[in-house]
Amino acid sequence: MIRETIIRKIVERDVAGESLLDDVVRRDDELLHVAACNEFGAWNTALQYAGVDVRHVGDRRDLTQARVEQQLRRLCTTGYDLGAMVNRNRDRPLYEAALRYHGTWRAALTAAGINLANVSRRRPEHFDRETMILWIRQRQAVGQSMTYTEVCLENRDKAMAIRRTFGSWSKAIKAVNTEEDGSTNAANFAEGQ
Repeated sequence: MIRETIIRKIVERDVAGESLLDDVVRRDDELLHVAACNEFGAWNTALQYAGVDVRHVGDRRDLTQARVEQQLRRLCTTGYDLGAMVNRNRDRPLYEAALRYHGTWRAALTAAGINLANVSRRRPEHFDRETMILWIRQRQAVGQSMTYTEVCLENRDKAMAIRRTFGSWSKAIKAVNTEEDGSTNAANFAEGQ
């Protein structure tokens, strides 16, 4: 293979979202790997010539399945975009590890406990401050978790909207509890008269 062909094949793999890890390419496309090493001296050098940032391709041995799922939960609860292509470009080792353990990005998100039905990137319709307070009260009434992380994994759209509206999850909970105390005190006062 000539240099241009090798570079083109590397770029095609990159654009297709295929792994560029040394051992994976050696296994999947031995001819490409051997040609690149012969022509450029090393696989990483071939990647550099192809314009691939080798820092994002490196084999991260610390990315166990549990660690990948933990990282995905962190992305979810901190408000990062969970789109596959965004994350492939943002953190290639995490993306590749997710595919290695789960086959697809969506399967990895699901395995991490993220409810994909409630992950968009916009505020839920008809979800104003009053509705948010009612939604939180209903969760409390039926004994569902009030921990932000767990709520976010179950319904990211609503959890993020509440956090944005109130400034933080804890402020939202305080607002709900304050309003409950106020309405309870008002009801008790009315009954006492």
